[in-house]
Amino acid sequence: MYRVWSRHIGTVGLVILLLLPGCQFLPPELRSLKSPIRLSPLKHEVTVQSASGMGPAPFKIDQANAGSAEVTLTISNPTGSTIRVIWTEGTFITADSIVYAIGVKTGQDGPSTASTTIEANSTIRMTIVALTNDGKLVASKDKSIEAPYRVGLKLIVERSIERWKGTVWVFVS
Repeated sequence: MYRVWSRHIGTVGLVILLLLPGCQFLPPELRSLKSPIRLSPLKHEVTVQSASGMGPAPFKIDQANAGSAEVTLTISNPTGSTIRVIWTEGTFITADSIVYAIGVKTGQDGPSTASTTIEANSTIRMTIVALTNDGKLVASKDKSIEAPYRVGLKLIVERSIERWKGTVWVFVS
């Protein structure tokens, strides 16, 4: 009985030592116990930052939804004229400071760098996705980007002869 009890205690002690954060015998993904299912929804904050000398943005972000390696935004044009949105560049930055390029999808097709037109008093839905170095979706490579992360999207908005420059920041936690 004593031998069984001491063997059981020894096994439990070994498992506890292996699971300690400082243990180098296990790979990092096995050192931290994470639930494979996220129980709480992702929280996000959207900030529109005008470039210096620019007035307020000629569009509004009505809704934002965050997922693993992507952010979906609903953008509205509350003005009485059509605007053209040009996505110039952007970054997807993880909590570990890993930076991914981004792609923008506004339809069923894959990521595109083409400009998007938003008619007067209407909305569009766009998805910002993280891309690998070879231009493929991060999520399709059996990877995921867990919160917290942030996405920065630089853009230019043209309305008749006016031009607005700025950055849309999405912080996901």
